[in-house]
Amino acid sequence: MMMMALLRSGTSTILPRYPPSILPRFLHSHATSFGFKQVQEDEKSKLVGNVFSTVASSYDLMNDLMSTGLHRLWKDRLVSMLHPFAGMKHLDVAGGTGDAAFRVLESINSVSNKALQEGLADTKQETKIFVCDINPNMLNVGKMRAIERGFGEDRSLHWVEGDAEALSFADGSMDGYTIAFGIRNVTHIEKALSEAYRVLKRGGRFLCLELSHVELPVFKQIYDYYSFSIIPAMGELVAGDRASYQYLVESIHRFPNQTDDAGWSHKRKDLLWNIAEHSGSASKKSEINNDTDFMFQRSEFGQEPLVGTVQMYGRHVFLCHKCPDLWPSHIETTECSQLPGLLSVALKARKEDLKRRTCLTIYQGEDDIDSMDGDVMIFPDMIKYKGLTQGDVDNFVDAVLVKESGWSFGEVETLSGSYVFVCAHGSRDRRCGLCGPVLVRKFREEIKSRDLHGQVSVHPCSHVGGHKFAGNVIIFSKKDDKVIGDWYGYVSPDDVPTILEQHIGKGRIVDRLWRGSMGLSKEEQKKAHLLRLQGSNVVGDKV
Repeated sequence: MMMMALLRSGTSTILPRYPPSILPRFLHSHATSFGFKQVQEDEKSKLVGNVFSTVASSYDLMNDLMSTGLHRLWKDRLVSMLHPFAGMKHLDVAGGTGDAAFRVLESINSVSNKALQEGLADTKQETKIFVCDINPNMLNVGKMRAIERGFGEDRSLHWVEGDAEALSFADGSMDGYTIAFGIRNVTHIEKALSEAYRVLKRGGRFLCLELSHVELPVFKQIYDYYSFSIIPAMGELVAGDRASYQYLVESIHRFPNQTDDAGWSHKRKDLLWNIAEHSGSASKKSEINNDTDFMFQRSEFGQEPLVGTVQMYGRHVFLCHKCPDLWPSHIETTECSQLPGLLSVALKARKEDLKRRTCLTIYQGEDDIDSMDGDVMIFPDMIKYKGLTQGDVDNFVDAVLVKESGWSFGEVETLSGSYVFVCAHGSRDRRCGLCGPVLVRKFREEIKSRDLHGQVSVHPCSHVGGHKFAGNVIIFSKKDDKVIGDWYGYVSPDDVPTILEQHIGKGRIVDRLWRGSMGLSKEEQKKAHLLRLQGSNVVGDKV
C-alpha cells in the first residue's frame, strides 16, 4: 500500500522538479492501459466505469475480504495525516461509497463536540466535505450508507458526480484533497494531479492512498499468487464477477511502485507492511518569483519599532509535532484534531486555574534523537516531558500546568544550555515560511562552525505573534542564575553571528532587534520595556 502526502505551500525551500502541468512521463506510461490490456484512451473511462457499476454494491465487502480488513486501518491513517478541522472545505475524489469522507466528518465532529462542551467552539464555522465520483452507482451506495450511519441529514456532506481530470470546483477552494484506491483508475494521472493542485488552497493537503508493489522476492511470490488466483475467484464467489476483480488486480500491478517520487524534490518515506508515505511541497512559479517581496528584502522589513510588541506571558509551552511543511495554518487551535488541538482545548478550559499565563507553541525536533512527537518543553522551567499522548492531555494539564506538581506518567528531563526558536509557520504567514527556514539553517551553520553543538539548540516553531516582524526569534537562556526568554524581530541571516556572540555568548541584549522579554513577571517585563523605550539603544546593555 502506498501513501503519498503532498502539501501545497508558499515555501520556496522545498520545490518540485517540475511544475504540475509537466509531471514525469511515468505517470502517463499506463494512461492507455486497462489492466494488462492496451486500449484507446477514450475507451478506458468507459471500461473502468463499467467495472465500478458492476462492483458498487459489494465494493466495501470485497475490500474487507481482499485486505482482511486492513483497508480500514489504512484509511484511518490517511485521515489522521489530513488533520481535519472544523470549518474545513475538503474534497474526497473517487470516494463514492463515502468510506474516507465519513472518517473525515467523524474526526471533525469529535474535536468539535469536545470544544463545544468546553465552550470553545466557533458556531459560525461551516464544514463542507465533498464526495466526488465519476460513477453514479458508487455515489448512490455512499448516500445509502450515509443514511445508515446517521449522516443522512448532515449538511456538511455533499455528493458530486464529477471527473478527477476536470473538477467543477473553483481554484484555491479546498483545504484538503484525498483520493483512496482511485488514482490508478484515472486515464491521465497528470491531469488529475494538476486539478488537485488547482483546487487546493496554498497550504492545503493532498493525500493519496494506493495499493502498490511487494519488493521482497519470497513475499512477492505469495502476494502475486494471492492477487491473481485468490482475489478473482473471491470476486466470482462473493460478487459474481471475476472479470472486474481481475482488472483491479492487474491495475495494481501496472501502477508505479512506491520508490518513484512523482517529481517531488522532497519526500518522506516510512515502509511498514509495504506502506510508503511520501510528503513534499509545491509552489506556483509566479509565487516563487515574488519570494523576495516576503523575505528580508521586503519593503517593510525593519521599519516599525520593536520594543514592547510582545504579549505578557509567564510560561511558554512548546509541543514537538511533525514539521512546518505539514502544519495547517492554525495547528495550535481547536481546528487541529491532533495532539496540539487537544492540548489547546485543555489549556483554554483551565485558563482561570493557571497560576501563570501560558502560551502554547508547536516546534519541530532538531533531529531524530533530540525530540520526538509528543515531547513537551516548558520555559522558563527548563523541563522536558517526553511522550505526551492524546489520552494524557487532561492529566498533564492538571498536574503540570495547573498544580505545577510534576507528571508521574512520563519521562522527565532537565534542560540546559540555550534554546532558540524561529517562527517558520509558512501556512500561517508566507513571510515566516520564507524567512524562518533560512534563519534556522544559518543558526545551525554558525553553531557548527563555533562548536556550540550541545550548548545551543535551534528549532523551527509555529506562530508566535507579530508576523510583520519576521524573522521572529525567541531565545531562552540563563542569565544571572535566572532563565530569561527574549524575543527578537526583523532578524536577518547577517544578524545571527551577532546574536550568538552577544546574547548567547555574553548574555547581552541586541537592542536594535529586541521586542521584549518572557520568563519574567509582569512587573519585571514592564520595567525592562521601559528601560528600552527610554533610550537604551546600545548593543551590549544588560536587561
